[in-house]
Amino acid sequence: MRRWALLICLGLAAAVTGAATPANALTPEEMLADPVLEQRARDLSQGLRCLVCQNQSIDDSDAELARDLRTEVRRRLTAGQSDADILDAIRDTYGDYVLLNPPIAPSTWILWAAPAIILAGGALLVFAARRRDDIPDKDSPLPARETPARSPKHVSLKSSVAGRQAVALFSLVVGCSLLIYLALGRADLPDRPLAERTAEIAALKDTAQQDNADRVARFDAARAAVEAEPERVSNWLDLAVAAADAGRSETEVTALRQAMVLTDDDPTIVSMLAEALSRAADGQITIPARALVEQALAANPAEPRALFLYGLAAYQDGDYAAAIDNWQQLQRVSSADAPWMPLLADNIADAAAAGGIEVPVSPGPDAADIAAASEMSTEDRDAMIAGMVDGLAARLEDNPEDGPGWQRLARAYDVLGRTEAAQDALVSAADALVADADAQLAALQAIVAGNAEDRL
Repeated sequence: MRRWALLICLGLAAAVTGAATPANALTPEEMLADPVLEQRARDLSQGLRCLVCQNQSIDDSDAELARDLRTEVRRRLTAGQSDADILDAIRDTYGDYVLLNPPIAPSTWILWAAPAIILAGGALLVFAARRRDDIPDKDSPLPARETPARSPKHVSLKSSVAGRQAVALFSLVVGCSLLIYLALGRADLPDRPLAERTAEIAALKDTAQQDNADRVARFDAARAAVEAEPERVSNWLDLAVAAADAGRSETEVTALRQAMVLTDDDPTIVSMLAEALSRAADGQITIPARALVEQALAANPAEPRALFLYGLAAYQDGDYAAAIDNWQQLQRVSSADAPWMPLLADNIADAAAAGGIEVPVSPGPDAADIAAASEMSTEDRDAMIAGMVDGLAARLEDNPEDGPGWQRLARAYDVLGRTEAAQDALVSAADALVADADAQLAALQAIVAGNAEDRL
C-alpha cells in the first residue's frame, strides 16, 4: 500500500507541475510581416495557456484552439490594440486560467494553493499508512518489526484501512479539481464539441490553403515579371513584397539590393532592405541593418521606416531615451492617421516604462507637418529636414556624450550643405568617442579639409 500511495502522489505531482516539451507549432503563414508586431505576438502567445493541452502555451501548441487564439492575438495587434487590451479581452472570455502565470489574487488563490494542498494531503496519507504499519499487534509479545505473519483478520483490517486511504486520496483530488473549476472555470460558455466544428475547421484549412496558393501565385508572377523586364525597379519591388509575403527572405533581400542598384541607393529602398534584414533576424536590428538605417537617414533624415528602425535599435541596446527621441520625431513627421501611429505610441510607452522616463504627451503633428508629410515638395521637404536636424542638435546639446548621435548630425548637416556645422559635429563626436580611432581621424580630416583650426 505504501508503494501505491507514493506512486499516486508522484503521479499527481507530475500532473500538476509537469511541463510538456515545447514544439514550434507556429506556421509561416501565421506570422506578421512587421517584425515588431510579430515579436509582440510571440511574447503574448508565450504567456497564454492552451486550454486543451497540458501546461503548454498557445505558441507551443498545434491544437486548433491554440491556433485560433494565435490568430486572434495577431488580428488585434494589427488593429492597433495594446498588449494590455488584448490580454484583458482574452481573459474576459476565458478567465484568468488562460494565463500561464495567473495573477496572485483572491480569485486565483485556489489555483496557486492546489498543488501544495494535493501534495500535502497525499504526504499525510502516506505518513498515516506508515504509522499504522509501525503500530505493534496488541496480542503479539514481539516488537513491530519482528511480528510474524499476520492473521487473516489483521490482513483484512489493513486492507480496509488501505481502501479508505485510497478513497480519501481520490476524494481530495476530485474536491480540489472541483474547487479550481468553480473558481476559474466558465460554465456559462457554450459547448464547442469538435464533431460540430468539423465544417468550420475544414473551411479554415481551405482558406489557409487558398491563401498559401495565392501567395505562391503572386511570387511566381513577380519573378516572371523580373525575368521579362529586369530593368524596371517596380518589378524588383513587387518581387520583394511577394517574397516577404511568402516567407522567402533571401529572395526579398536579393530583390531589394537590385532595386537599390537601379535607384542609386534610394533611401526608401535602403530602409526597406534594413527592415528585411531585421525581419530575417527575428526582429533584431543587426549590424548590417544598422549601417543601412544610418545610410538612409543620412540621405533623408525624415525617412519614416529608417526612423522607426533607428529607434528600435536604440531600444534593443537599452538606450531608451534615444529610442523615444527617434520615435517622437517619427510622430512629428507622420500624418495623424498613419497606420503605424498606434504601434508607435505603444513603443514609446514601453520604452518610457523600461527606462523609468517620464514622457510628456506629444502634441502630435500640426497642419504644416501633415501637409509636408503628404506632399513632400522640395521646399517643404528641406524645411522639414532642417527642423528635424535642429531638434537633434538641441537634444545633443543636452546629451553631449552621445557620440553616434553627433556622427548622425554631421551626416545630416553634410546633406544640407552646412559644412562648418558638420565639422563641429564631427569634433563633438570625437570628444564623446575618445577611444574610437575612426571618429578621431574623421574629426581631424574635417578640421584640416575645412581649415577650421581657428574656429575650433
